[in-house]
Amino acid sequence: MSLRSALGVAVTAAAVATAGYAAAASLGSLGSESLGAGNGTVVGCDTDGVTTEYTVATGNVTDVVVSGIADPGCEGASLSLTLTDSDGAAIGSASSQVVPTDGDTTDNSMSVPVSPQPDATLVTNIHIVIVGGS
Repeated sequence: MSLRSALGVAVTAAAVATAGYAAAASLGSLGSESLGAGNGTVVGCDTDGVTTEYTVATGNVTDVVVSGIADPGCEGASLSLTLTDSDGAAIGSASSQVVPTDGDTTDNSMSVPVSPQPDATLVTNIHIVIVGGS
């Protein structure tokens, strides 16, 4: 069974969703004896956002399908996601999934396995981060 994000699952895609730019903290040039902070502009590889739906088996979310990933802009990038409950607590995640590289310019889709696999009725948000790209 597949539930669409339109059924109450909000998608937050850091530096990906609807803005082409996002503010981000920058730690500058750090060594083992220094610490710094600052801010800068981060250009996202996907300026029009992504869509999601998730797969449910025995009442638990097993995979999240992320579609509309910019091609070729995000190819080779690392995609991570976190499922959260109504309190904002992480209840499932996937990290460092590589966005596939192909020979066309059609937006990519990928199915990302989630661990642990949370009860689907508890999932209220999906936070997606895509880092890197071509």
